[in-house]
Amino acid sequence: MLTIMAKKISLIFILLFLVHPVFAEPAENSQGIKSRKIVYLTFDADMTRGMAKRLESGKVSSWYSPGLVSYLEEEHIPATIFVAGMFAELYAPVVRGLAQTQGIVIGNHTYDHPAFESPCYGLPTISKDADKKDEITKTQEILKSLIGYSPKYFRYPGLCRDEHDDRIVEDLGLTVADDGIASGDAFSTNSKNIVRTVLSEVKDGSVVIMHLGGPNAPETETALKEIVPTLQLRGYEFRTL
Repeated sequence: MLTIMAKKISLIFILLFLVHPVFAEPAENSQGIKSRKIVYLTFDADMTRGMAKRLESGKVSSWYSPGLVSYLEEEHIPATIFVAGMFAELYAPVVRGLAQTQGIVIGNHTYDHPAFESPCYGLPTISKDADKKDEITKTQEILKSLIGYSPKYFRYPGLCRDEHDDRIVEDLGLTVADDGIASGDAFSTNSKNIVRTVLSEVKDGSVVIMHLGGPNAPETETALKEIVPTLQLRGYEFRTL
């Protein structure tokens, strides 16, 4: 009798081990994936003075992709969006709406997207510390007035920088967020190349660098709609910086 009872007790403990959340392995999702990995999706919302003139003249209808923005909002995909101050001025309702969306964080991307170091993809370069500080602080003020908080993260136009530039940014109380996977979406007309680049390089903790669509990143929206579900199938979840 004692032997039978001992076996029953052992069986009970085995069952508890298998099903109790304290003891059990991580629960599988519908794809059979047991663990979650993290990826940080980031997007740059650029705006130069030349871009602004083309928008105001009607030569360009929009410098961002409304479909991309809607996708992030409707699918509740966490993302960090680095906004140029001039972009925020021209698209105030868009920036305000993004900031009010749960899971979306706004970062600083200078005022009118100049390079801090040269060469930098043909961008006009500023060299004086005072001008660099003004690009950052002016944008902080614009964004705070729109979204209600001062961004904590900063991204350089073209990712062009040196250690001295980093010290300027840090002295202004921001954190540089330039390191990550460059998706190659700028000026790309091949969404498959963007998808291939991201999916081949991504790993737990990766920061993916993209743009908010528009004529300068025409395939980002298409690529994103393939990247997101694929990463989810691989067991990734999205977070903001």
